[in-house]
Amino acid sequence: MQFAPLGKISEEDFDKIFSINVKGVLFTVQKVLPILKDGGSIILNASIGASKGGQDLSLYHATKAAIRSFARSWTLD
Repeated sequence: MQFAPLGKISEEDFDKIFSINVKGVLFTVQKVLPILKDGGSIILNASIGASKGGQDLSLYHATKAAIRSFARSWTLD
């Protein structure tokens, strides 16, 4: 988790948390697809932060919202 108020978020903070929480999920799932059997499942782990704000947690919560969006979109893919 990366704690920082909006005015103190750096590009480095953004790149770090989005790389771990969003980019990591995307490319991990992508690598699993070729070996996933019919009827198999992928479970993505987000949090209540995807829907609820929290002080100094906007970056973290944005990544969790991205994961929820992936789940909704990937079920259609």
